[in-house]
Amino acid sequence: MIFRLAVGLAIVAAQVSAETNTTGNQLNGWYPCAEYTFSDDGNSTGQLAECAVYMAPLCYPGICASVNSKIEIFVKRLPAVGGDPEKATNVWLVEGGPGRPSPSMGSRMLDLHAKLNGSSNVYTMDHRGTGRSRMLDCVAAQAQTTASPKGRNIDPTEVAACAKSLSFKYTEFAGFSVTSAATDLATLISKYTNGASTIVYGVNYGTMLVERLMHLDPPEVTGYVMDGIVSTPGVATDKFEYFSESEVNYGEPIQDRPWAPRRHAACSL
Repeated sequence: MIFRLAVGLAIVAAQVSAETNTTGNQLNGWYPCAEYTFSDDGNSTGQLAECAVYMAPLCYPGICASVNSKIEIFVKRLPAVGGDPEKATNVWLVEGGPGRPSPSMGSRMLDLHAKLNGSSNVYTMDHRGTGRSRMLDCVAAQAQTTASPKGRNIDPTEVAACAKSLSFKYTEFAGFSVTSAATDLATLISKYTNGASTIVYGVNYGTMLVERLMHLDPPEVTGYVMDGIVSTPGVATDKFEYFSESEVNYGEPIQDRPWAPRRHAACSL
């Protein structure tokens, strides 16, 4: 019985694979999935969401060159329930970080979906290099493990080995650039949604990705929302906003205020 079931599943999988290859469809989904990813985020009431994985090229034309290399991009949506999802408008919620995947967007997706009375499809994604998409990690060097010096946060002592490990695995780091991630989003919107009017919301570092999407200008997008803007174009290298220098950068304007605390030797402000 188990053998017959396995054979049956293999035949079905082969048929689906053949259809996918002949149609050029690179989206594996949509499958019913829970609204929340982790129990700490909230309790799912059922499999009301839908999940998929887009098999994206590591290198898009004009960005970098890598022959036939594919990476996984995780996508999630709450389909419209107040009408036909194939005709409903779309909203994308783009997480920031830096390097943060989308599980924390679960409650925002549900809240927005409810406030829109289920009239829109609400989407999110783990941008490349994060979460359930292809992780930019250092397995060979075992950096950022729970037993590492700083756990999941990378320690300076791990950087050299991690960089060497990544260089061995990937020859084209432009494949993990903001432009590549924005092209993923543009492709998903234009090729794998219903073509209806689309609003894209980015929060914090997610606004950097949304800003790049604006340059790509997918025709389906009719509006952008930038919440906590982080911008990069046209900035000189010495003025660039580096996360590692944020305390110093924010400290300078604070010191100009009359209520600013006295500088202490142990503080960066």
